[in-house]
Amino acid sequence: MVFNFKFLSIAEENIEEATEYYANISLKVLKSFNKQLDLSISRIVTNPYFQKKYRDIRAFPLKKFPYIIFYEINEEEKMIYIVSVFCTHQNPEKYP
Repeated sequence: MVFNFKFLSIAEENIEEATEYYANISLKVLKSFNKQLDLSISRIVTNPYFQKKYRDIRAFPLKKFPYIIFYEINEEEKMIYIVSVFCTHQNPEKYP
């Protein structure tokens, strides 16, 4: 069962911040980050039932990068709402 997905505005902001950060480091690192993000979203869309963190919020960590994708599933709409792409190097009290 494949779901569609939509980024909420906070998630879009998180991705923009990460993109700017990695672009300042190197283009190669930025490409790697984008690839890992795309692969992770692809896995979530294919099989969204990963670890529940809080109520209906689920979490999926990116490989090789310190980020966790937080998302909700709406089974009726067959939609995944990506709530945040959270940098784990931040204060844990900021968790969405």
